[in-house]
Amino acid sequence: MADVMMKSFPTLQKLLDRLRAESRSRIGHDIVLTDRLKAMLSVAVALVVLAALIGMHQTVSSFERDYERVQIDKARLEAQIKAGGWQERKQQSQVLKSLLEERLWAAQTPGLADAGFERWLRDRMSPHKLEPIAQIQVRRVPLVRQVQPGEQPTPLSTVQRMTAKLILPFESAGLSHFLADIAEADKAVVVDRLIVRAGRNARIEMDVSAFYRSSERN
Repeated sequence: MADVMMKSFPTLQKLLDRLRAESRSRIGHDIVLTDRLKAMLSVAVALVVLAALIGMHQTVSSFERDYERVQIDKARLEAQIKAGGWQERKQQSQVLKSLLEERLWAAQTPGLADAGFERWLRDRMSPHKLEPIAQIQVRRVPLVRQVQPGEQPTPLSTVQRMTAKLILPFESAGLSHFLADIAEADKAVVVDRLIVRAGRNARIEMDVSAFYRSSERN
């Protein structure tokens, strides 16, 4: 029995040595993988930090540009305040407002406004031998949407657009003079549409608009 154990001992010793060598080899390989993983993590962290720094730099640059823009606007405003002239500008704006309001059509009622606009058009067409083929139709629409209950009325809430539909015989010279009279009118009058139809029954179709301010306040 002792002899058998003595003979088996070298075999066991070789097996232990082999297991020890394999263990060392595997542990060393695991250590190499761990080092690579640490290197990859370090690179990833560095990239994240770099991206954060770039983002912060862009944000700071944007804040600097906004600050410079505000400073420039502030300097301009201070220069305007020091220069003064606000009262003069207010007076100029009041004068301009009055001139613009004078170019609006005025009448006591919408019906009188329609009749006055139609008469104004006929007075401008008659000297140029332009007689409407059909009856002049005038329609009015609000310039802006109607003010709802509880809303603050706007300066244009009482202004309406009057549009007259004209159908006239074709006469080039008379049409030119009529359009010149419209352009030189003391009221705001515009030509919205102009169609010239040729042929045996040559005629002109026009939509002419003016602006009427109602005396009613919303």
